[in-house]
Amino acid sequence: FPAVVGAVENEQHNLTELHVPRSYLSNDADSDDDNLDLEDSASDKIVNNELNSCFLDMVETLAKQAPTTILQVKLLVKELQRINLLWDELCLGTLVQHTEFSKRLVQLESEIVKVKNNANLTPEEKEKLIKEKHRIIFEPVVFVLEQLNQITSAAPETPHESAFQEKFQSIIVDVIDKLKNPTNPEKPQESWAPLKQLQIKLQQKVNKRTFYILKMSDISPVLAEMKNTVITMPGLHTNKRTVRITIKSIENNVAILPTKTRPKKLVFYGSDGKPYTYLFKGLEDLHLDERIMQLLSITNTMLARDSEHNDNQTYRARHYSVIPLGPRSGLISWVDNVTPLFALYKRWQNREAAIQSAKTNKAVAVLRPSELFYSKLNPLLKEAGISTENRKEWPVSI
Repeated sequence: FPAVVGAVENEQHNLTELHVPRSYLSNDADSDDDNLDLEDSASDKIVNNELNSCFLDMVETLAKQAPTTILQVKLLVKELQRINLLWDELCLGTLVQHTEFSKRLVQLESEIVKVKNNANLTPEEKEKLIKEKHRIIFEPVVFVLEQLNQITSAAPETPHESAFQEKFQSIIVDVIDKLKNPTNPEKPQESWAPLKQLQIKLQQKVNKRTFYILKMSDISPVLAEMKNTVITMPGLHTNKRTVRITIKSIENNVAILPTKTRPKKLVFYGSDGKPYTYLFKGLEDLHLDERIMQLLSITNTMLARDSEHNDNQTYRARHYSVIPLGPRSGLISWVDNVTPLFALYKRWQNREAAIQSAKTNKAVAVLRPSELFYSKLNPLLKEAGISTENRKEWPVSI
């Protein structure tokens, strides 16, 4: 809890009052010798359990010193996790990532042809075998859909979740039913069609969000109603001589960027009256980004000290705050008035395509990064006699 630590420090609480069991902080020589006999997996599990217990003790102690702060931080993180991946984004992302779904349809069609061409089976046996193959091959697909249905059929807690259930819940249930109880197992396309229609509808809904604006009051009424909190503004470095800035309110308009992970652009209003903009990213571990920013900060400090002694020009790397909120999400301070390198690349790519189109009088398609990657990779894999399906088999040299 970076915000919690900042809050406690500025409230002049002594963090040395944290009473953590000594067993979590150090081990004597005897315990070290005993642990040598443990397997790596068991040892890792013990370490993780001790760390978790240590963190829980720290949070418990902080909760006694600053109960309001801890309560509000927990609520903030919980609600941010809610908007991390909205239900429609979750369903679409799951269907898109499971590329083997369509391969299973092709596999089933091939198996049906084999069964029908088997002269040793009676019509009744063929019908029974095809039905069983339909169940077995589509079983992983049904499992994933049932997991999604379990998540999205929970009691809605926001207007956005209610709207999703009204529009898609019955469709998801129908898709599962058609796959589990096909009308005609010999025609798997019929039971597969509802799944494709669901994916198309979700895609159309998400594709409309080209820098789409959602209302915080729809996706998280709790965050929309947060006012005058004691939570320290994330990523701001304060000291005893400066006034601690807290989150006063949260902007109701939430911009969703049109990139793969659909990050959300959030604006927190501080107790100083100024807006602080962040990019809330999910499905990514931001701990590495955080370490890089820390490295840049340390580098700047070293260069500044060297400049003071040698009268050299000070070199400084621009960095920004990264605040991980878990293993797969976090906040990144928004930096205004900058141009992403990828945007420059896309402009160059579009300009080159326009030049080629003018020369040939033919439309030139602008390839996406993934298409460019596979256009270079596939010929090399084909030359080496390696299938493109199993990525684990791709040699590092290629």
